[in-house]
Amino acid sequence: MNLYAVILAGGASSRFWPLSGDEHPKYLLKPDGKRTLLEHAFERAKACTSPDRILVVTNPAQVRRVAETLPDLLAENLCIEPARRDTAAAIALSCRVLASRDPNAQVLVLPADQIIEPVSALAEAVRKAREQKDFGEYLHVFGIKPRRAEAGYGYIKADQCFSPGLCRVVGFREKPDAATAQRYASDGLHYWNAGCLLFAISAFERELASHMPSHSRRLHPAEGEVDQAAYKDLEAVSIDYGVLEKTKALRMIQLEAEFDDIGTWDALLARLEKLGVPPRAAFSVAGGSGNLVIGGGELVGVAGLSDVLVVIEGKKVLVLKRGSGQAVKEIARVVGETTA
Repeated sequence: MNLYAVILAGGASSRFWPLSGDEHPKYLLKPDGKRTLLEHAFERAKACTSPDRILVVTNPAQVRRVAETLPDLLAENLCIEPARRDTAAAIALSCRVLASRDPNAQVLVLPADQIIEPVSALAEAVRKAREQKDFGEYLHVFGIKPRRAEAGYGYIKADQCFSPGLCRVVGFREKPDAATAQRYASDGLHYWNAGCLLFAISAFERELASHMPSHSRRLHPAEGEVDQAAYKDLEAVSIDYGVLEKTKALRMIQLEAEFDDIGTWDALLARLEKLGVPPRAAFSVAGGSGNLVIGGGELVGVAGLSDVLVVIEGKKVLVLKRGSGQAVKEIARVVGETTA
């Protein structure tokens, strides 16, 4: 078995301000009130391969967080980026590491900050794809049939199926407007983009060299340490834009699973409430109700308002009306510019 899993855990989502930045990356949120998103990702990886074949890519500022959260992760499998350069560089860096260990490696790339359930569904989809005789010639993305119209997700458009559950990719669409998302949810051609990848390392090297030659030259699998200065000079480009939207060697694996990328405070609250573990209630008066508090030990009172979330982190406080989660990114931007 030469399947390896790479978990991407280097980001810090501004949509969860004030719990954001390197000390509070999104993957440390607990969508079930117990385990972090990173721990969920590690469990998904273990369902597909052995623990000693799981790598985590992160940045220097988050190494301690990752190591503390995943005590079973081997130290040599913690891959540290010299600088944040988006997903294309992070994946290329991990492939460089893996190619030096196993030139015939097959790689499953998993984001650290989402939910896919059950984990057995992912393992089964990976197995079926790897059984294809021409598996090694293609890069594979994972698509999930939309359960609802979701404007906050990315979409894959697919048509011709080569075999059950394996289809040709026609195009991508990132975060459509509400009307378009409604159409995608019912047209039978569009799938939620799960953000996961599967490929033989040789196919990835070939496509990276073709579409991102600068990344390929600087991160081509080789012995020795990565040139940190050369890595920092790389353009920050996502794997979607840099390779997947350009390559002809791409297929989509249909994934029969529940999916949630926990992209906003609204999404996190909805999941916690669904599981029966909501945050603590605020003290509500004057007709207010449904007000919740995350963080801090303070007693929070809300008068005359309903369905408000109050998030407390040190000297930072967020007051959010339910349904306005997408706007938090703008607060983080303005606060960041003000305090810079």
